[in-house]
Amino acid sequence: MKTCPYCGTEVAFTPLSSYCSFCEMQIRRGDLQDYGKRKNFLPASQPSLSDLNKSTAEIMNFSTVELLFLLKFARKERADIYQQRYVFIQAMKEGADEFMEAEQYAFLEYERATRKCFVIENLVRERVGYYPSKLADSYIQTLAARMEESAKKNMVIQQPKPI
Repeated sequence: MKTCPYCGTEVAFTPLSSYCSFCEMQIRRGDLQDYGKRKNFLPASQPSLSDLNKSTAEIMNFSTVELLFLLKFARKERADIYQQRYVFIQAMKEGADEFMEAEQYAFLEYERATRKCFVIENLVRERVGYYPSKLADSYIQTLAARMEESAKKNMVIQQPKPI
């Protein structure tokens, strides 16, 4: 039995779509659930560092948990670039002017990494209402565990017992 992912009601099928009479709306076939199960929002896999190179439009398609992983990656990348830039600046202060071009390149990379952090922070903020200032592994693991736990209880209403 295919059910609505929002209310658990059995959906009606037409040749082109499925319809939930309680929610009064079309349900995409990919969103249909079985027997009142809740939709699982946990990603099948964790995003990779290379996903940071995707456009904002592509990143918007990631789940919230995936965005949190990406934000952690982006902040680490930004910190690494900042550290490289700092080394160049210190060398130039010591008179090594040959690092001027490298420092300018590092600044452009730092700006790109910072803007990517802004994008991901704002996407997280749109979904959660805020973005975490620190992202420990325990924070993401706790969120994932809560998401998994909340999907366990099926949306099934027991029929009344005869009187």
